[in-house]
Amino acid sequence: MPWATCGPSSRASAEPEAMDLSDKRAIVTGSSQGIGAAIARELAARGARVVVNTHDADQMADATALAADLNAQTGAEVARAIRADVSIPEDAERLIAEGAEWLGGLDIQINNAGVENTVAALDLDLADWDRVMNTNLRGGFVCARAAARIMVAQGRGGVILTTSSIHENVSRLGLTHYAISKAGLRMLSKALALEWAEHGIRVLGIAPGAIETDANAREIAAFGKDKFESWIPLARLGTTADVAKTAAFLVSDDAGYITGTTLEIDGGYTLNLVRYDPRKG
Repeated sequence: MPWATCGPSSRASAEPEAMDLSDKRAIVTGSSQGIGAAIARELAARGARVVVNTHDADQMADATALAADLNAQTGAEVARAIRADVSIPEDAERLIAEGAEWLGGLDIQINNAGVENTVAALDLDLADWDRVMNTNLRGGFVCARAAARIMVAQGRGGVILTTSSIHENVSRLGLTHYAISKAGLRMLSKALALEWAEHGIRVLGIAPGAIETDANAREIAAFGKDKFESWIPLARLGTTADVAKTAAFLVSDDAGYITGTTLEIDGGYTLNLVRYDPRKG
């Protein structure tokens, strides 16, 4: 074959659009606002049909509005909101089953639902411990297992992505239970990736750092935005779009050889935890 027939222009025209999610079917837990909502928007913008979710009655209006907005933007019924509490195993399984039925199958499942509260370990009662573990860790497993069972039955593989946190690697005062739940999610991704690879299912995680969301607003305000940004090598807080675009890449076929890993999205924050610069004395 002459070299001229496979030059850049002919190759480029044959390549699919990067991070194309056309016809993919996704369920995103904890997606009525913040990072979860941004991920749902990004997936829909790239062609996926999406089930959004919240456990909270007050936030169900946000989830419903998000689904309606995605439908209006695309001119098609690409999104639906389902209320379910992933900390309750039966509810988590219902969410995945009901969502997959509406979608007509399942290709992508994203575990973004999570809770946290700040309390010293000496004062931590088991009710708080259980609430965090049941939502973040057990809920993540139950949703992943339910999704994987559907994917295995379909026989076409799939992707399961879990939203962890930089606190899977580094804790903070008052976050013992939360940090442990996120560290558990990191190992959950590794263990499930190993078990389910034979079925063509990739399992991954993302670990956001200091992201500008309503959930993080109080902590950022306590230190001051300028102070917070001085601790980040890239010198800015992250945005929900930073996280959503990374998630879209990882669940796309462009990341088809990546599994069992968790990617930190923190602007280098965890590289700079020692707040001492020897250049400044």
